[in-house]
This record gives sequence, C-alpha cells and structure tokens, in this order.
Amino acid sequence: MAMIYTNVGNILLMFGKYKESLHYLDKAKDKIGKNKNPLLNARLYNEYGKNYTKLGLFKQSNAAFDKAVQNIKKIANEKQKIFYLASNYSWKRSNFLELHQIDSLRNIEQKYLNLKSGVIAYTRRADYFIAHKMHLDSAEYYLNKALSSPDKTFIYDKAITLFSYGDLYTVKKEHEKALEYYFSSLEIFKKTKTANAIKITYDSIFGAYKALNNIEKSNEYLRKYTALNDSLNKQEKEAVAIVLDRLLLEEKKEKDQEKNKLYLLISIITISSLILLYFIRKAYISNQKKKDQLIEKQSKKLEVQVSKSFDQLTELAASGSPFFLMRFKEIYPEFYESLLLYNSDLTDYDLKLCAYIRMSLTTKEIAKYDNISLRTTETRKYRLKKKLELSQETDLNKWILDL
Repeated sequence: MAMIYTNVGNILLMFGKYKESLHYLDKAKDKIGKNKNPLLNARLYNEYGKNYTKLGLFKQSNAAFDKAVQNIKKIANEKQKIFYLASNYSWKRSNFLELHQIDSLRNIEQKYLNLKSGVIAYTRRADYFIAHKMHLDSAEYYLNKALSSPDKTFIYDKAITLFSYGDLYTVKKEHEKALEYYFSSLEIFKKTKTANAIKITYDSIFGAYKALNNIEKSNEYLRKYTALNDSLNKQEKEAVAIVLDRLLLEEKKEKDQEKNKLYLLISIITISSLILLYFIRKAYISNQKKKDQLIEKQSKKLEVQVSKSFDQLTELAASGSPFFLMRFKEIYPEFYESLLLYNSDLTDYDLKLCAYIRMSLTTKEIAKYDNISLRTTETRKYRLKKKLELSQETDLNKWILDL
C-alpha cells in the first residue's frame, strides 16, 4: 500500500497537484512507519524532494534527497540503484543551480556522468554554455551526446534535451528552427502532463514568435502562459502552506515528546530533574537566540528580495515592457485584486497607471516611461480619479497607497 500511495503522489506531482501529492506521500510515510525497506524509503524521499523543488523549497528538497540517497545505496539491484540515483542527482542539480552553489553543482554533474546514465547531465552541461552564450559548438556536441545516449529511461529527459535545442537555436537567432524543437518538447511535456515544463515552454514559444514579429501567435502563447502560471501559483501557495503547517506540527510533536520525557525525569528524582531543567532552560535560551537571529536574517533576505522585485518592476516600466503589468500582479496580488473589486471596469492602462502610483512614481517619471507629456499624464490621472468615483477633495495618490 505504501508503494501505491507513493506512485499516486508521483502522478499528482506530474499534474502539478502538489498539495494532493504531499497528502499521499504523508500517507505512504505513515504506512512505511519503521519499515527499513531501502527501495520504499528511497522512492518516498525522492518524491518529497521533487515536490519541495517545485515549491521553491530547495534546501528542504536537498535534505529529502540526501535521505533518499542513504536508502538508494542499500538497494541490492544495481539497475534500480542507478535508476533512482540518476533521478536524484538530476533534481539536486536543479536545486544547486537555484541556490547558486556552483561547486556542488559541478560535483553532482560529475556524479551523474559517472553513472553512465548521462542524458540530463549532458543536457545540463550544454545549458551552461547556452545560458552564457559561449562555446555554442560545445553545447551542440553535448546535446547530440544526450540524444544518442544509450540511457533512454525517461521520455521526459528527451523532452528536456529537445527544449535545450530550442534554446540553442534561440541564442543563434534561428527562431524558426527553435520553434520546431520547442513544439517537439511541448508534445512530450503534454503527454507526461508536466504542467511547470509546459508553462516554461509556452513562454519560450511566445519569445520565439515575438522575435519573428508574429504578433498573433506571440499573444496566443502569452495568454496560455499567463493562464497556466496563475493556476500553478495558486496551487503552489496552497501546497507551501500545507508543508509549513506539517513542519510546524512535527516540531510541536517533538517538543511535546521532550516535555513528556522531562516530566518523567521530574517524577523519578527531584534533584536530578532540577539540574536537568537548568540545562534545558539554558538550551532553550540558546535556541531562542538562534531563532531570533534566523528570523532577523530571513527578514533582511525578504527585504532584499522585495527591493530586487521593485527594481525589476522599475526596469520593466522604464523599458515599456508588456510584462510590466503581469509582473506587478505577481508582486502585489492583494492590491491588484482590491483594485478590481472596487471597480471591475478598469482598463489595462488604468491598472498600469494605478501600478505606477502604487510604486510612488512621480508624474514626471510616469510621463517619461509612457513617452507622453506631463499635461497628458495629469489628464489621465484626472480621468482615472473620475472613473474611481473619488470626491474632489480625495487625493488620488494617497487613496491608492492606502488601498
């Protein structure tokens, strides 16, 4: 039954149903209990790691993958061992890339190649050259090795390689050729129902059509990307909340167990328990300090992330990018929803102007970014105020900032 629950979790992961996937993995974990079967535990923690990667919890994902490796190494069947290690290394490689841990990234790539199961390892090495727009002949060499590799374990791996071919031809500015590979990879991603990969491919197809000045097609795939992205973001938020709740529950259980042990010691020997309480209190204070330091560190990190997001928005606004409004919606979802609840008839430009004001841009900056005169900008702000049915005494800027 534990293997069945794990398989269901894997299928739901491919559909992008992270919350439901984690639910079935938790059921599998309960069924496994203290069973030390290495195959069951290897599969379980590999699936936990994949879910955490998809949710952006890269450190937690690596911790799960490390537990999986401990069990994988105990699997007697060599083919099974290589199979699960290949999957494990591939996902950890993505985590190290997101965490910018280059030494760990290179180390895991070498481990992957040593397995002689290198479809993804070859592809990822090619991706490095493509991303840096250098040694494109080497990138093509590694992609060819990936496609000609005898390891054909995962059809999904082939799709990733085809997608990287698309990126290669995009860098070469051969956009028609790039589209051929993007659509080939998209066909496989749809068959395997990997929603996140489909979303990324939509975005790449949009970019290729845009480069070809095919406005109709580029808009079509931009709409597909936006719709899927909104759906996945909602699911990911729900799943992250569940993960955090589960981690808090596990922490509470651990604390409860510690308290029970403490009460038992107190009931046996009063003097010993008092001594023990002293050291526990000391440890608690130390842990609390560490937690406070961690919270402070995370707060600073969040401030940096917010600052980076704001800088990115400013760059998008200054360049007149069509992605400005979509990115603003991702960063300020509550404001965006409150605005539409107040008046659902606002046009994209109305929303864009509200976004500028929410970012505390001056009239002069708005005029510059939209390439219009100051007078035209003031006129549009006046019309927006009327559309929002605000009184003459109400300050538009203050009203938007307080929303």
